[in-house]
Amino acid sequence: MNPPTAFRRGALLALCLCATEALADARLEARRHFRNGMNLIEQKQFDEGIAELEEAYNIKPHPSVLYNIARAYQDAGRLEEALDAYKRYLASNPPDAASVQAQVARLEATRQAAQAEAPAPGTQAGTSGSATGLPMPPPPPTSIQAQQQLAALMERLEKAVARAESISAQPQAPQPAAAPATGATSSGSAGSGDTSGDQGLVPYEERVVTASRRAQSSLEAPNATTVITAEDIRLSGATTLPELLRRVPGADVMAMGVGSANVSLRGFNQRLANKVLVLVDGRTEYQDFLGLTLWAGLPIGLEEIDRIEVIRGPGSALYGANAMLGVINIITQAPGTGRRARFGVMGGGGNTVQGSFVSHGQSGDLRYRASAAYRQEDKWTRDYASGRPDFAVEGPADPDLGVRGARANLSTVYTFQEGRSIGLSGGVHRYLTEIYPLGLLRNYYIDGLGAYAKADVELGAVKLKAFWNHLSGDAGPQYEAIGQRSLGIQVASNVFNGEALYARGFELAGEHQVNIGVEGRLKRVAFTYLDDLREEFHAAAFVQDDWHIVQPLRLIVSYRVDRHPLLDKGNPGLAQSPRLSAVFQPIEGHAFRASVATAFREPTFLESYTRLPVPVPGVNGVSLLTTGNRTLRPERLNALELGWRGESPRLGLDWDVALYQNTVKDLIALSPVQPLPAGESYDRGTGSYLLGRSMFTNEAAIYTARGVEAGINVSPIDGLGVKASAAYQHISSDLPDDGQCGTCSQTPAFRLFGGITYRTRTDLEFGIEAAFTSSTTWVEREPSASDPTRVALIANNLPAYTVVNARVGYTVVKDFVSVALQGSQLGGSHAEHPFGNRIERRVFANLTVTP
Repeated sequence: MNPPTAFRRGALLALCLCATEALADARLEARRHFRNGMNLIEQKQFDEGIAELEEAYNIKPHPSVLYNIARAYQDAGRLEEALDAYKRYLASNPPDAASVQAQVARLEATRQAAQAEAPAPGTQAGTSGSATGLPMPPPPPTSIQAQQQLAALMERLEKAVARAESISAQPQAPQPAAAPATGATSSGSAGSGDTSGDQGLVPYEERVVTASRRAQSSLEAPNATTVITAEDIRLSGATTLPELLRRVPGADVMAMGVGSANVSLRGFNQRLANKVLVLVDGRTEYQDFLGLTLWAGLPIGLEEIDRIEVIRGPGSALYGANAMLGVINIITQAPGTGRRARFGVMGGGGNTVQGSFVSHGQSGDLRYRASAAYRQEDKWTRDYASGRPDFAVEGPADPDLGVRGARANLSTVYTFQEGRSIGLSGGVHRYLTEIYPLGLLRNYYIDGLGAYAKADVELGAVKLKAFWNHLSGDAGPQYEAIGQRSLGIQVASNVFNGEALYARGFELAGEHQVNIGVEGRLKRVAFTYLDDLREEFHAAAFVQDDWHIVQPLRLIVSYRVDRHPLLDKGNPGLAQSPRLSAVFQPIEGHAFRASVATAFREPTFLESYTRLPVPVPGVNGVSLLTTGNRTLRPERLNALELGWRGESPRLGLDWDVALYQNTVKDLIALSPVQPLPAGESYDRGTGSYLLGRSMFTNEAAIYTARGVEAGINVSPIDGLGVKASAAYQHISSDLPDDGQCGTCSQTPAFRLFGGITYRTRTDLEFGIEAAFTSSTTWVEREPSASDPTRVALIANNLPAYTVVNARVGYTVVKDFVSVALQGSQLGGSHAEHPFGNRIERRVFANLTVTP
């Protein structure tokens, strides 16, 4: 096809698409209509304003919009429509239902009184409808009946008001208006039960819970935050969680295989990435025995996620160890808020097969969500072909299999009354996936069983949480040299955690919102690479005060102390994590923040206790001894950050800019290989000679990371949604200029992301996104080419690459059947790490049925 023809066809397609009504990003589009409607209502243009509010509600339902519609009808003197809108609002079960019911009673009394006093049809006051035009006698007894009816209504109204006043007299947190910018009265309720990130007091305001452990506007958050909604997930074309995170400014996603990825924020990525805390509904998914997140082992699928909140920057002041560079909190759909049944199937390239089922329901005050799913997909590429004389394939029977898993979950919530509930959830996941360990170790398989159980109790200002995480299975290299000792292992990990959180608001030289929490965690790990069964008990306490001094200024002071059994030179010690943030909001829709914070990462079981003789590739009977170190210091970070977050609802626009400097010291890494004395150079347990020993140590270098991040979301016109982000980062160290700084060169200097979505009312959806990562140089430990008995640090250059995903969807039967075609890794073949798979394009077809 020649270029002119391509341009003509593209233009024709664009015209066809633009000829239909369309929707862009639902939250931004609805927010634009809502703000326009409130402005029109303020100008007494009620019909036009109400139409805008109704359009906002149709795009994305929000209970406070119904309240504003009702108030607009009431102000316009249209009582029938106002009563109807109030009743629609009450159907959402808002917390201010009693006062709204009293308002409805007043309106009904006013309406009936007006109807009783109105003249009969075809007459005028003081005249009859007869042709004679003679005056009529005094009113018949119906007027007395009307007065009696009015008296009865007033009595009912007085009782309703008394009930409302008795309820409102109980202590409640103050609720701001749903639309404070317009001056219109509104309830600010969000009692629909929807947990989506914008279901707050202000309609379509983006809200987060991870930044301060309580629900708040993203404008008020003390950290740089990014929210990925369920709608973003559906339209993205991504098939895995790590792929979704490429849109986050400053996120470094390194895919090693279809089921293996390493994710970091603001640099310092590596094999076994260990500096970002990943949570699912507040429950950690960090595997303490190795210090990584098994993304393919998470017990949830994309279809169960309500939103993902990413906190960019240190989070140890609230979440403790391992939240050194940030927090990724995956929030699932609240039980009872979705469809009664949803079936999904997907198939395509790489022998990919996936099926899922999600069901929501409610019985009285009990709500539930149940799910089950299966997935399998082949590797992009293999490290070694079958039938080689020097390497044997170990692990799964099918050496091409990259990931396989079957999972099931059940989540329930029982609400006793407003603010008092208990939630129980649990799940199991049987899976097979890949991981890429450190040092000389390469591609490992893990055939494991993951399980969890969690309980959440809400008692007003007090919240309790307890959970159990389990992982067990077999693991080992997928390819082992024939004739060498096997490194196959078994692992069993159990984590028991309990937490209590108390929140209270009060006034003292301004408004305060104080959170106080305590936490205890028991870890038990049996791991072949450790010298014995290991058990550790950790404890922590934290406090945070969000102090609203004056209207535009807030100070957030946070402090946490963690007790670790080895932090004081192998003895129990404390790690302290303070944070001070200021948020300045001089005008509506703009927030400027500044923060200073510290964070840390604790040593893992592998880094503290391991004793592993690793066979040297190509040299039978020779091993390199790797040992842990119980006197390790925690990795430490000191951070400075400036940020600006803003929004323009009328333009359908919001943005976030952050500048930061992170100073990192005491990084934990493997030391250079040191020769062993003659008496220690033979290992009786493995029958091999030890070439030398490498142990985990704290690096002497101090690293400084400086960077800038920017992200923007815009829905300028109906039918178009645009998301873009960019990040620049430079890492330096105090090493001599001639020193080899692998940490510096392994971090991409530039990361760019851009995505466009188009959704039409004719049930068509289009989406495409691209993520660019600049070139890097990875310094990895490998046997020397000239002398395989010598282990050297080898620099591996990795060129820049672009990841492109796309999706086209169509709703065949509204609210029942939809289909989609997804393209993954369309940017071309590339590798994201020197030892990772060569990533190839794949296309998938999806079918979703919601009976």
